[in-house]
Amino acid sequence: MVNVTRQVPTDPDGLADRALWLEQLAASHPRLDTQLVRSACAAVHRIDGVGSLELASLIAELNMDDVAVSAGMMYREMRSGRLDHAGLVKLFGDETAELVRSVAALASTSLLEMSNSKLQDHQQESQVDNIKRMLAAMVDDPRVAVIKLAERVIALRRAKKFSDKHRQRIADEALSIFAPLAARLGIAQLKWELEDLAFRYTHEKTYMDVAQKLQRKRADREAQVRFLEDKVRGLLRAHGVEAEVAGRAKHIFSIWRKMQAKSVSFDQVHDVSAVRVVVPRLADCYAALGIIHNTWPYLHAEFDDYIANPKENGYQSIHTAVTLPEGSTLEVQIRTDAMHSDAELGVCAHWQYKGESDEPENYTRKMEWLRQVMEWHEELGGTENLSTLLLHQASGDRIYVSTPQGHILDLPRRSTVLDFAYRVHTELGHSCRSAMVNGQPVALDRQLENSEQIEIGTGDGDAETGPRREWLERALGFVRTDRARAKIVAYFRSLPESDKEILGRDLAQHAIAVLDLARLSPLRQSNLEAELGLASGSLFSHLGSGQIGLFDFVEAYLTADGGPRQPMLLPAEDEEARRQVTLAVRARNRDGLLYEITQVVQRLGLALTQTEGSVDPRTKEAVISIGTSVASWRECLKLACQLRLIRGTLKVTAR
Repeated sequence: MVNVTRQVPTDPDGLADRALWLEQLAASHPRLDTQLVRSACAAVHRIDGVGSLELASLIAELNMDDVAVSAGMMYREMRSGRLDHAGLVKLFGDETAELVRSVAALASTSLLEMSNSKLQDHQQESQVDNIKRMLAAMVDDPRVAVIKLAERVIALRRAKKFSDKHRQRIADEALSIFAPLAARLGIAQLKWELEDLAFRYTHEKTYMDVAQKLQRKRADREAQVRFLEDKVRGLLRAHGVEAEVAGRAKHIFSIWRKMQAKSVSFDQVHDVSAVRVVVPRLADCYAALGIIHNTWPYLHAEFDDYIANPKENGYQSIHTAVTLPEGSTLEVQIRTDAMHSDAELGVCAHWQYKGESDEPENYTRKMEWLRQVMEWHEELGGTENLSTLLLHQASGDRIYVSTPQGHILDLPRRSTVLDFAYRVHTELGHSCRSAMVNGQPVALDRQLENSEQIEIGTGDGDAETGPRREWLERALGFVRTDRARAKIVAYFRSLPESDKEILGRDLAQHAIAVLDLARLSPLRQSNLEAELGLASGSLFSHLGSGQIGLFDFVEAYLTADGGPRQPMLLPAEDEEARRQVTLAVRARNRDGLLYEITQVVQRLGLALTQTEGSVDPRTKEAVISIGTSVASWRECLKLACQLRLIRGTLKVTAR
């Protein structure tokens, strides 16, 4: 549960004890210029002192410099009118005064009121100007964003004293605007507190329910975590890996979000109890991972290597979950000291102090998104809303494409046609079946380039109008943006359990038929569920909802009984070792069907070795067989999945 107060020493009257606070700050943060901070502390109004010093303490904890800490103390002084800009300049100089004014300017109007218009709707000039001012201030001086985020945390900590309307507004604003900004800047320390505090006021009943469940199990959980800390630390040390191992608290909002995303109960959230392993070197990360995986079986679906594939905000860590002997699940995060500092403080971990001239590469990368957002905002004439700007997973490399109506949209480079459809509208993404780029038909997984115009064709009139389950398979590359993936995941996880079951069974049977695997007996299914860490009987539901990937299913299928028995299922060591396969496509006969099949083969870089076809005069169904060579079962399954997605296809099997 979130701590909603921080201790600022007070005197017998309940007012801030500024002298003791200064002493504690100097001891905790010796890098700060105590003279500047001391002057600011002396100017803090005694009535507002506790809040001002609490904000300054949080800014100091974020690795900010003395100017930022002093500006945090002076923020309330300017907002209350007790000091104006000229007074701040006189007392503290231009830099501190300008920083206070930039932060205070962001509070002149509600940012939430600027962020509720639809895509491409024009907004009032005053709102556009305020958004531009906020973005410009953050680009010019990143301390503005950090202080504003810290100030919002302090406001939420004290929100109990506000009116219901005011409390609801700042909580909504925190979840829709400021928490995504903290995530983009990589400041986990602020992100989780903004989310938990805001969630407390936007979903009070749910928040209290999760909090009470955590509290009821708190003593047992803490004892278990201490035991596991010692166990993991001793295990690593015995193998020559020195590490700091600490229990990691899971935050209420993230627990609830995982419960919603995975449609599971509180008891089924794997990482309510977790440990974090921090090691000195990169090699130690993978050494620790190997030791842990060799000691306990891990859950395939819960493994992510964000070191090899960092998140867009630069976050790096290895995430895994293992099954302990008594049957409980433990999440483990593994990272280096530098990665841990980045994860907790984000851009603040690389803040430049006076006398340092070289801007760290990681810091530059994290701040580049703000510069790009500002430039993009100017190009669009200020028509995009602030929530969309901040919620975008803006990276250092974006493309600009247009709709047939001339609306310009930005996407991360390597985004696909399907990503574009979901960027325009969720329902357009769900119903997307074809596309034209610059007037030419293209596949839905085709990656887009700058300045292209995209027109989406929908499945109106088709039996299937929703998204295709194969779109979630990362190996197929249909979607590459978090936005599109989240929309597709939400669709499938909202389906009734019976529909998920049917969909998952169909996917499994498709893969088994294509790869010519042994039938899925009840015993084999039970073994697979154990291998994948699933409850008995839940395999098809998890496969249908996307919680288990089709390729992960096949990999587990092949290893559950000792490994593959067919040569085609093994990766080819060279070109001559490629395996010949023949796939039969049964589909509703129509013009262009054979052409589309051959185009799929060509796009995958494969060579046709044979084709033959026939049409059933009674059903009007065509059966087209194609021969090609593949390097492994993965390549074969990719081909089969792509063929299955051709309009009118009924079944794909091996011959």
